[in-house]
Amino acid sequence: MAGYDNESGASLYYIDYIATLHKVDKGAFGYGSYFSLSTMDRHYRSDMSAEEAIELVDKCILEIRSRLVVAPPNFVIKIVDKDGARDYAWRQSVQDVTTAAV
Repeated sequence: MAGYDNESGASLYYIDYIATLHKVDKGAFGYGSYFSLSTMDRHYRSDMSAEEAIELVDKCILEIRSRLVVAPPNFVIKIVDKDGARDYAWRQSVQDVTTAAV
C-alpha cells in the first residue's frame, strides 16, 4: 500500500496475510519478488530521482523475465506521489494479437 501525506511525504507499507502492517522503503510481492527484492537491495537509494527509480524497476523486470519460468508477459509501472496515483508506463513482452498491427 502506498500513499502521500503533506506532513510526512510518500510512504510505502507491506501488509502480510494476517494483516500485519510494516512500513518499508521498497517492496515487491509474488514469486517475482525473490528476484526483485535482491535487485532492489543492491541498487536502491533513498535519494533516487523518479527516472532512477524507473531504471531500477526496469532492472527488476529484466530479472523476472530472465529468471522466473512463469514470468508475467506484461508489467504496469505506477507512480504514487503528491499528485496522486497514476499509470506511468507499460512494459510488454507479449503483444495482444487482437490489437497488433496486421
